Amino acid sequence: MSRSVGQVNGSTANGRILILSDDNMTEVRRTRRTRDDLREELLESALLEFAAKGFDGASTRSIAERVDAHQPQINYHFASKEALWDAAVEHLFALLVGTFAGLPPLDGTDDPVELGRDVAEMLRRFVRFAAEHPELNRIMVQEATEDSDRLHRTIERHVRPWYDATKVAWERLRGAGIAAPIDAANVYWVIVGAASLPFVNAPEVRILSGAEPTDPAWVATHAESIVATLLPGLTKPRRPPPTRARRARTS
Repeated sequence: MSRSVGQVNGSTANGRILILSDDNMTEVRRTRRTRDDLREELLESALLEFAAKGFDGASTRSIAERVDAHQPQINYHFASKEALWDAAVEHLFALLVGTFAGLPPLDGTDDPVELGRDVAEMLRRFVRFAAEHPELNRIMVQEATEDSDRLHRTIERHVRPWYDATKVAWERLRGAGIAAPIDAANVYWVIVGAASLPFVNAPEVRILSGAEPTDPAWVATHAESIVATLLPGLTKPRRPPPTRARRARTS
């Protein structure tokens, strides 16, 4: 979620998460460049460019140059800049789907506690993904500030299924007393914002806290904080049902 952005951005030997950037793109390319990889490399480069500059500000020439390619090679793989954008976003959301591989669907159980545990694990995985792929939230912020056909395509193809599933699951968890009292129609943005912002604004985290937000231990702690905040009833011990005191019989 062939070599992908997700694999490039994986943990390095020192335990830090490698965030793909212009500074390390040359090293990544040198160690793995083959002719068959060009389309993948163009997608990775496009994600960086679109995340930093938005669709209108992004340059296909810059996207090609970042991976030592040429403009005609982009035209060969993608019919237009719009097609490149669609393919890059499709690639990124495919990585996100892969992150949740092996988890049951949110409508796969009638037990609210089991559902709560599944949602908790999804939250943990989403935080890890947001740490490895801050370009997802950057692209969505760039795109969602203005109504456009691209935004509508992205929402209908990739975002709405997550929004709808989260809303239904949240209503069930609130009804069971497991989820925090957040409106089901709004919780999607609470999750996305809380999970993504420290990694999108990583320099701010470093300046304010002195912490390194790409450290896996920091990522894990952040994930558990979100789980504890959003699903307080999951770990709270349940009270036993009240019992009526029996009156002693008198003769």
